[in-house]
Amino acid sequence: MTDCDLCGVGIPTVVPVRVLKPKYAHSYPHGMWQGLCEGCLNAGKKTHDAQAESPSCGAAGKCELCGAIAQLYDVTISRPSFSKGAEEDTVQLCKKCLVSISESHESWEQQKAEDEHAHH
Repeated sequence: MTDCDLCGVGIPTVVPVRVLKPKYAHSYPHGMWQGLCEGCLNAGKKTHDAQAESPSCGAAGKCELCGAIAQLYDVTISRPSFSKGAEEDTVQLCKKCLVSISESHESWEQQKAEDEHAHH
């Protein structure tokens, strides 16, 4: 079992997303892998697509995935809750992380489609 790096849900498999963390740029110049559940991956992709259609400047702050200080965009995720089952929450991610999430989403969907065809 592993946990999603955004919402914390424990699942058997997460989707790898390459994130460039400024704090570790010298140690990991090509980025580090973060794991997201499909719900957070889809939410990030949705925000990326919405931002691409109508670019807004976002709010300045610290990205919750990579830790960079940049312009941030709100991503609405579903966070597990013991009392309610799940609660909607908003995390703020930078443009670079949203682009990485979008790329990972595309490769994940492609991999799922290939796996479907291989089993039939």
